[in-house]
Amino acid sequence: MTMIDTLMAARNDKVAIESLPEMPTDIEAAYAVQAELISRIDLPTNGWKIGCTSAMAQRASRVTEPFFGRMFAATTAASPARINLANFFNPIVEPEIAFRMARDLPASEAPFDEAAVSDAVAAIFPAIEMVDSRYSKAWKIDIRETVSDNGVHAFFVTGAEMDNWRSIDRKSVPLTVTTNDKFTADGIGSNALEDPINALVWLANGLASRGRSLAAGELVATGNICNEPVRPSAGDVVTADFGVLGKVELTFD
Repeated sequence: MTMIDTLMAARNDKVAIESLPEMPTDIEAAYAVQAELISRIDLPTNGWKIGCTSAMAQRASRVTEPFFGRMFAATTAASPARINLANFFNPIVEPEIAFRMARDLPASEAPFDEAAVSDAVAAIFPAIEMVDSRYSKAWKIDIRETVSDNGVHAFFVTGAEMDNWRSIDRKSVPLTVTTNDKFTADGIGSNALEDPINALVWLANGLASRGRSLAAGELVATGNICNEPVRPSAGDVVTADFGVLGKVELTFD
């Protein structure tokens, strides 16, 4: 069984990945596997997820910079959303600040600074990304395994957009997560590379360095701003309250 066959079996047949038939030699080789996986999945994409933008996540993953993956229209829903937990392996709820792009940021125009990226943003919104390690060793995975399996992306829930996003103090956005109305965890916007816009700049330049581009209309999740992992159970209703940005709710059957 090839690497892509192994990754697809986890998604289609819910067969846990014991190990990849051949470990990618480095992060660039892992991104090549990811691109082939996205091609095999063959679903419309609607944006990008950025992982490991917080110091907590980088320590846990033993990395010093973020990584990216694709998101799909078929696994994106507006809040309040509902999903069946039985369809996943080792899910974690990640509250994130997200953006919708107003215009393209083509690779030919790189490198991008904050001003250029900001000018390409249409709106900001609160979100929940659910990540899922499809590996039998759960979260004790190498960054190459993470990137190869599309950055362990699983599901994306969107909150209400704000188009006057420049008025938002992104660094100070407070996060409170409750599970069944009970406090679970907290966080702050600055957990995402000190400012979520920094994560968006990182992505635009990271894609451009690989000959790829951000496109108008795409959604970008800028990384978990929670101070600790949130692991749901069946029957849970998880609410992420981002203060002025609003709330996002996800129910697990």
